[in-house]
Amino acid sequence: MSLDAGTLTAEQRTELLNYEVARFAAEGWTVSSVAGNQAVLQRRKRIRFWLNVFLTFVTWGLWLFVVALSILNRKVESLILTVDHYGKVERQFPRTWRPWARETWSH
Repeated sequence: MSLDAGTLTAEQRTELLNYEVARFAAEGWTVSSVAGNQAVLQRRKRIRFWLNVFLTFVTWGLWLFVVALSILNRKVESLILTVDHYGKVERQFPRTWRPWARETWSH
C-alpha cells in the first residue's frame, strides 16, 4: 500500500486525535466515544456562580429558585473531533434542535 505525499497513516491520525482529545479533556470536556478517526466530547454548560450569589443577596434569597431550576436543567454541549487523511482536525459543534427557530435557505 503506497501513501500519497502528505497523508498520514492510521496510527499517526490516532495519535493526533488522542492529543486533541487530551487537550480538550484538560479544559473540562468528557469523552463520550472514540471510534476510528473521530471522537465525541461532551460537557455541561457552566452556571455563573458569582452572578447568582450576587442576585441571591440582592433579592433576599428569592433568586435561589431560579438557581435551582438552572442547575437541574443545565444543557449539555457536544463537540465532534475528526482527523482527516492529511492530519487536519475538524471541530464540529452540533446545533441543538430548536423548533421555534426559522431556517434560512439560500438558493
